[in-house]
Amino acid sequence: MIEVSGLSLSFGEAKVLQDINFLLETGSNLIILGRSGSGKTVLIKTLMGMNIPESGKVIIDGIDIFTRPIHQHNFAMVFQNAALLDSFTVFQNVALPLYERGEKDFDAVFNKVKSSLEIVGLPDVLDKYPAELSGGMRKRVGIARALVYDPDYIIFDEPLSGLDPITAKEVLYYITMIIESSRATTITITHEIRNLKVIGDRVLFLESGRQLFFGGIDELIQNNDELLRQFMNS
Repeated sequence: MIEVSGLSLSFGEAKVLQDINFLLETGSNLIILGRSGSGKTVLIKTLMGMNIPESGKVIIDGIDIFTRPIHQHNFAMVFQNAALLDSFTVFQNVALPLYERGEKDFDAVFNKVKSSLEIVGLPDVLDKYPAELSGGMRKRVGIARALVYDPDYIIFDEPLSGLDPITAKEVLYYITMIIESSRATTITITHEIRNLKVIGDRVLFLESGRQLFFGGIDELIQNNDELLRQFMNS
């Protein structure tokens, strides 16, 4: 469970987050919406302990993340461009988080990597390099890397960005599989509003660092705020 209360953050004179408050129950899946520059990425980095707020708290599973190391909260992130290392094979890319966490048993690493790649439908690409894969396959390898150490929370950063409709549908299929299996609580940053109900059940909408809305998807659709209606109808 993630509890955010009174969260505010400034970079110099610029206020980038202002009084953010929400509660994400374990098993719920959050979608973060907002225009470019609204503070979505800054908020995610703050949840992961990468930014120290000037006020407010982030409590994850009962622990104040600014008093204890963030790695204890078991976050994984799937980056917009997959962020694979070109000189590493798929196996090496997916295995990297395990080695970073001190796993030394090669057989254990191999089995976890193989299992994660099977989840995203790519069991036979272990020895390939990222340059040999399509954009959709690279994105799915990025998802496998996030899954490999069974995180409690997975953050998807614009998971369908830059993909053609067919490939986007494939990637969305594997994301929904993860959500439906309750493997992790997910947080998805997206501009894609057509598939909201399959990637989450709670929505946080940010505008200029402020929380304009937090609630269910049906509540968002029915909301009369002019900016929300314009965004949802665009």
